[in-house]
Amino acid sequence: MTRRRWRITLLAALATIGAIYPATTLFADNSWLGPVTFIVALVAGLGLAGRGLTRSRGLVVLAQVLVTGYVVLARWTGDSFTLFLPTPATLEAANLLGLQALDTVTRYSVPAPLNDGITFCLVIAVAVVAIAVDAMAATWRSPAAAGLPLLTAYLITTMNSNDVLALRYFVVPVLLWLVMLHTTARAQFGQWGTANSADHSDIDEAAHDRDALRSFTAGALKLGAAGVMVALIVPAVIPHFPPRYLTEGLGRSGDGGGEGSVGFNDTLDLSRSLNNQDQSPVLTYTTTAFTRAPLRVLATSYYSRGQWLVASSTGTRPESPPPLPSLDRRRDYVITVSDNTLAAPRIAAPYPVVAVAMEGTPWSIDPVTRDVRVGRAVSSYRVTYADLAPSPPQLREAGAPDSPDITDDDLSIPDSSRELVQRWSDEVTRGQGNELDKAIAIQDHLRDTSRYTYSLDLGEPRRDAQGRILEPIQNFYETRRGYCVQFATAMIMMARAQGIPARMAIGFLPGQLSGERYVVRASDAHAWPELYFQGYGWLRFEPTPGARAGTPPPYAVLGSDSGPTQGGRGVTESASRSATSVARTTAAAPTVAPVPQQRGVLDRIGAFLTVRNLAVAVAVVVGLLAAFSMPITAWLVRLRRRRAAVTQQDLIEAEWDDLTSHLGDLGILAPDGVTLRQLRERYVGEGHLDEEHATAMRRVTATLEKSRYDRPERTTQQEASRLHDDIRSIRRQVGRTRAWPTRVRSFFWPAAGVSFWRSLPQRLLSRRR
Repeated sequence: MTRRRWRITLLAALATIGAIYPATTLFADNSWLGPVTFIVALVAGLGLAGRGLTRSRGLVVLAQVLVTGYVVLARWTGDSFTLFLPTPATLEAANLLGLQALDTVTRYSVPAPLNDGITFCLVIAVAVVAIAVDAMAATWRSPAAAGLPLLTAYLITTMNSNDVLALRYFVVPVLLWLVMLHTTARAQFGQWGTANSADHSDIDEAAHDRDALRSFTAGALKLGAAGVMVALIVPAVIPHFPPRYLTEGLGRSGDGGGEGSVGFNDTLDLSRSLNNQDQSPVLTYTTTAFTRAPLRVLATSYYSRGQWLVASSTGTRPESPPPLPSLDRRRDYVITVSDNTLAAPRIAAPYPVVAVAMEGTPWSIDPVTRDVRVGRAVSSYRVTYADLAPSPPQLREAGAPDSPDITDDDLSIPDSSRELVQRWSDEVTRGQGNELDKAIAIQDHLRDTSRYTYSLDLGEPRRDAQGRILEPIQNFYETRRGYCVQFATAMIMMARAQGIPARMAIGFLPGQLSGERYVVRASDAHAWPELYFQGYGWLRFEPTPGARAGTPPPYAVLGSDSGPTQGGRGVTESASRSATSVARTTAAAPTVAPVPQQRGVLDRIGAFLTVRNLAVAVAVVVGLLAAFSMPITAWLVRLRRRRAAVTQQDLIEAEWDDLTSHLGDLGILAPDGVTLRQLRERYVGEGHLDEEHATAMRRVTATLEKSRYDRPERTTQQEASRLHDDIRSIRRQVGRTRAWPTRVRSFFWPAAGVSFWRSLPQRLLSRRR
């Protein structure tokens, strides 16, 4: 293996790591870097070993694919192995990991949590990139082509990042790629040299070659620098395209604008979601009500690490939604929707839904949240909904919340923010004696524009004294800046701190009148809190200030004693009951990937040191030692003999024995009874040595003759060093002329190692004697 090939392999590995390192911005935990770095190193090592054993490029890549694939499967699906071999159950285990990764990617926004599925898929993706880069740069010696997989790895990160990546993420892999180009081009240019030691010319051709090489190097550096500058300047002057995230808390309008072109995911990220300013229409509607309510799409009570997630309930789910208040305590209205582009399984409607009418489309109402789910996207539908507007005195007398509809999630507060939220909430609700007055105090506090600022630009997240990014609730408390998601989350957490069940609702503002219909656009996306009051269920509040916020309902206005809303054309009691009778209440519980807890270094080490992992590690080590026992033994024997050499003559003899042994392993045996010069010609002929290496062989034998027959002091150290270099060059040249099975056999079964182990019993017996 030449020094230059080692250099290219190392540069390819470093460039791969540099290209995939920006992906650390996509995940909350960077523990995946360790396995990924190991895989890149494994691919590089396999490439070096393969290129040293065979000239077949396909075999080198095949070995990298097979060995790397086996190591990855053994690490993540080793439980399904039988006798250290994959089984059909291995494919099933790998498929489950892939499904886990897919579920995480589609449900979480950046930075997404890390789990085994994500790590498994990351390792596979990086292994593919590493093999491609190593094959192009080192095996095929085409580092220019290696830029394609490097660019692909980098673009995957840029297309899913929250923001523009830092400059260092781009510069590092580009510089490494340019160094690869320079190294390979310099080597190829050096082969064009015109200097010849046999020439006798007045012109120093070697000097001309050196000057040409320096000129070539300078030109390449200038060209590379110009390319990097163009790559940095062009993005600053051309418009930026919107990024494509791993997932959106709220789906954004697509390009086509056709049916189902806007979609909701089950994740709402406090750091980015619902700040869309797209003016694309989502739906149009008419309503029988004079006052318009927000159109809710989904609701959730589960909050974790800065994200609202639609999670399946851990307890027993009811078979049907809880009953609504009686007709004398509510008014029913109808909304008729057309030109709907909201993707299945969601539709938008005011809360709470009484009945749904859509022909030919299966639908259901979630028994916990009353979210309406459809089997496929619909362009039009009609919904009957209830207007719950109890008076403040009624809510003040409702009593403490006590209902089986309330879950632990409805009162949960993150441990990292519990103390802050409790102190904040107690300060805001001081002096209030009941749940309604506390809720109104929290709402009015957050709507106070002298304290808080509505803005879609959250700015840079703040960090604590240890440099860690603050939890989003803490960040909002310090900056007092945000939009609907941050304000709604703050009210939910402060209400929970006062013992009031609260959850997050996500949907749209009522939209604007256009002709005879109201138009709801993607920019109307909105979030608001719902608080539970005994006897009335979940009621909407509006803590968000600013133009892009809803109007608080009458019961949430301090001092209002208004009763139920009287505006609009009510739905008759018989019609309402008829519509209710056809409501289908079977709903599939939405699921969400579990959020992994952050583990310390000792925990990760302990998790790795399982019996299975230790058994796999021991088996791998034993297998490697068994496979490489003879090459290692031969290397140690040669090393020991060189170190035992006292004079230059001893060292030269050791080097010659090493050469004859290695050539014998390659099939060129030294017959008995031949002279040194006859053996030299045999090596030159059967080794297919070119003129350069034939000359090197003659220098080797000449140095050996001088060492044997001349006075010892006349053999210099420089001659011994030159002989060592010539022998290494001859060994490589002869190896290139042999078939790959011969090269493999000579590597794994060298005569020096075999003779050592065969003579070991006799040598041990001699020592005993």
